[in-house]
Amino acid sequence: MSILLDAGPALNFLAVGQQNILIQIAQSQKLRLAAPARVDSEVIGMSRSDRFRNTGVRTTWNTLKSSGRVEILPDELTTQQFADAVARLSGMPARDRVRDRKSLGEIMVLAHASVFVQQGYDVFVMIDDRDGRRRASQEAQWLRDNGHQQRLDLWSTRRVLQAAGRQDGWITGGLTWEQVYDQMIAYDDGLVPRSQWRRNA
Repeated sequence: MSILLDAGPALNFLAVGQQNILIQIAQSQKLRLAAPARVDSEVIGMSRSDRFRNTGVRTTWNTLKSSGRVEILPDELTTQQFADAVARLSGMPARDRVRDRKSLGEIMVLAHASVFVQQGYDVFVMIDDRDGRRRASQEAQWLRDNGHQQRLDLWSTRRVLQAAGRQDGWITGGLTWEQVYDQMIAYDDGLVPRSQWRRNA
């Protein structure tokens, strides 16, 4: 079905010019890349910031959208199922939550993912933020408890990079996945340096 992208991972891959990894992992699993409209807004907004202004984030993201590589999903609360997912994930009424932009992209990623699972599809979500990953785990448990057989599978930048490192041609520029991860550290304060992985395990 889909790999749903949160803004953080999308920015990571685009900032270092490794969007080919996202394209390849989607194609290899016969999945499509998608992002909620809120994540689209966050990526475009962040592309104008000092951190990302001199990268290819905005141009590459727009190219991925116009070429059909990334599908943008609408965030309007048009179905009860979607509104219920937003409320469950955020702990407040959906119409109140969508007025608060903080971490809204993550909520929308997970709400879309939950609805897809309830409709009978396996869904993969890419989120690095700790709170977002906690919400994803809780929603996956809720789906299982309510008898849904399909998966809400949680991926991370690190997991995807490690998978890419085992494939020929996924990582461009002759780099190792470790080198790409180290480059990403400069763009994402939430990524844990490799030197700290063991102590944080």
